Amino acid sequence: MKNQTDEELYLDLCQRDDHGAFKLLYDRHSGPLFRFVYRFTLNNQIAEEILQDIFTQLLSGKFVVGVDANLKSWLYTLAKNKSLNHLKRSSFEMSQEEVLRSVSSDQNLETEVIEKNFISRLDMAGALLPAEIQATWNLRKEGLDYQQIADRLSIPLGTVKSRFHRLVEILKKEFS
Repeated sequence: MKNQTDEELYLDLCQRDDHGAFKLLYDRHSGPLFRFVYRFTLNNQIAEEILQDIFTQLLSGKFVVGVDANLKSWLYTLAKNKSLNHLKRSSFEMSQEEVLRSVSSDQNLETEVIEKNFISRLDMAGALLPAEIQATWNLRKEGLDYQQIADRLSIPLGTVKSRFHRLVEILKKEFS
């Protein structure tokens, strides 16, 4: 059994539910795969979780045996993809955490999550606004009052007020 190729062991595992074949595949590849994943994550626990995900996918029959199929390269491709996905998720989570910390450090977690979702939805809604309302809102976010916005955009004060009224109506619809 030790002289069998990875693909032969995988077929034994799939066709006969051979636990010895799985153990041999795990013993062959778990150490090198763990070190490979660790180089991406720099965290033993996360590398171990990714390794377990890889072998769970192997057990669930995700690998397809074919003429050009190579189990080892499939395992490493899966390891690389899972590691990169983890890095993307963790960098996004870190940037979101920084925003939440700056908003308020003494709020509870539930409030922070609600605020994070609200800010995200507000940004998305802002990006979809008509250009003239978006320009008016951006100036308000810079700290300008209505008169200063009117002067900057060379429009009447009533137009600024009208735009903010429309902005409020759009946001009400978005958040109701």
